[in-house]
Amino acid sequence: MIAGIIILLLIAAAAVFFVVLPKLSGGSSTVSVPPVSGTGVSGSPAVTLIPAATVPIATTTAPTPVPDPFPNALLLRDGFPFSSGSTASEGTVYRVWVNDTYHWHNDKDNNYYTQVPQPGNKFLFVFVSVFNKGDTRVWPPTSGNIRVHYDGAVYSTDPSHVLPAISSDEEARPIEVKEVQYFSKLFGSEYAEDYGFSHGTQTAYLYPGKSNAIDGYLIYQVPASFTLDKGYAEIIFNGQDHAVWKLG
Repeated sequence: MIAGIIILLLIAAAAVFFVVLPKLSGGSSTVSVPPVSGTGVSGSPAVTLIPAATVPIATTTAPTPVPDPFPNALLLRDGFPFSSGSTASEGTVYRVWVNDTYHWHNDKDNNYYTQVPQPGNKFLFVFVSVFNKGDTRVWPPTSGNIRVHYDGAVYSTDPSHVLPAISSDEEARPIEVKEVQYFSKLFGSEYAEDYGFSHGTQTAYLYPGKSNAIDGYLIYQVPASFTLDKGYAEIIFNGQDHAVWKLG
């Protein structure tokens, strides 16, 4: 009898716990979850959850490559044929030299002079050779038709450079640049001079044969930022033929 009473009491207690109490609390036995935003425990701000779709994703944009201004440019020493028939000829840019200053020698007073560029510039020497493959003399490209391109700008020869004396007497002397005075011409063993001059005398025509080639350097003032890999030399041979060489 005592055991039966104990069992009945346990059943009644279980009924109160599982049936009566849930109804008194609103009829639900689920655990409520606090909101994701608002005020947390003890008045501290709660953490706000951001949906994954709204989190910005970092992206990396590759820099836009600068297009090559002369994609078909020739390389140093590449020959470019111009004219045809009896006046067929060929020209090339075959050497370059860059420096902040240079020293030139004047044979008339036997002194060296230091040439300094304008602020923010440096000197570029471009060596050009043109020879006649035909049998009739032709007009060679002048120094004014040989230009340098860099970073969208065009540069002509430096007017401050002292050229050889132009005269027919024995006073005419080539101007020797100390740093390049022993650079030989493309053809033969003679040393290169200013372009368009031979032994201090200006050349008017381009005669047949490599031995009569017009060969020498031209001097330009270019920005101090100039690099050979971004520099180009252009030769305008005549009204129809012109070519561009990449300098590095």
